[in-house]
Amino acid sequence: MRTKVAVPYLFLAFIVVLISASGMMGQDKQVNQKLVVGDLKIWKLQDAGIYLKLSLLSGIDLQDAMKLTGGRDSILTPVNAFLVQTPNHVILVDSGIGGKGGPNSGHLIEQMNAAGIAPSKVDLILITHFHFDHIGGLLTSDGKRLFPNAIIRAPQMESDFWLRDLSLIPAEQRTRAGQIKAALEPYILAKAYRTFHPDENLGNGIKALPAYGHTVGHTVYSFSSKGNEFWCIGDLIHFGDIQFKNPSAGVVFDTNSQMAIKERIEFFKQAAAKHVIIAGAHLPEMVRIEKSENSFVVSPAITH
Repeated sequence: MRTKVAVPYLFLAFIVVLISASGMMGQDKQVNQKLVVGDLKIWKLQDAGIYLKLSLLSGIDLQDAMKLTGGRDSILTPVNAFLVQTPNHVILVDSGIGGKGGPNSGHLIEQMNAAGIAPSKVDLILITHFHFDHIGGLLTSDGKRLFPNAIIRAPQMESDFWLRDLSLIPAEQRTRAGQIKAALEPYILAKAYRTFHPDENLGNGIKALPAYGHTVGHTVYSFSSKGNEFWCIGDLIHFGDIQFKNPSAGVVFDTNSQMAIKERIEFFKQAAAKHVIIAGAHLPEMVRIEKSENSFVVSPAITH
């Protein structure tokens, strides 16, 4: 079990170093996308953009994948967080890479300012999983809480794996575990960090849906309002041009590839059947999907 978990995390860390060192980081200049879903106001906040090589895919031939990207062997992929304003809360889902991800990352606060919401207004942060591009924007440059009035909620399984005693973590993962602890510790010390169990109702129409496979505790967040449903799906998908058309294509840094594929297909089927708006950390916009045989057809999410 240790080997299965260790390899994807080490590989992902290597990819980040490689991208940053080679200057492949980039910021798509797309402006905030805003939707109104029932009583919810939702903003897509693009913190950064990273080039992902198609060689990171599994379960699909590289040439077949390139046909779906117009011949490109890498794609510029957004790194998004999402801001959800409810009648009772201002919620941030994930926090992006932060300023340490390269010269063109760390745009979260800039994007929040454009939405007219200051970090101090955020009172709840929901974390889908603990990869670098989801928890990298939690702290100020001097290591303090960037969101001083927020409580972080995180999946129990994800938290248990990474925040246990370092001696219990495989040696090759201890550096990463230390980085995760450093990102969360100011919130833990302030008693502003709480975990939840699978399928837990988080209140106010928010539910945590287990979507394991990408990581040990990867979670989708469902928001419901006035008969409408909106999901923040985290890393359920990385390559939108490919994995909607071929949802059985995985990525090599999934902790459990087969489980991740199974969860992706099941969530996509449900989203299509229920007309759910889905928001992915690595999708350029919020969308709706429809099932078409073994694929899914994507359309921009439009609300009135």
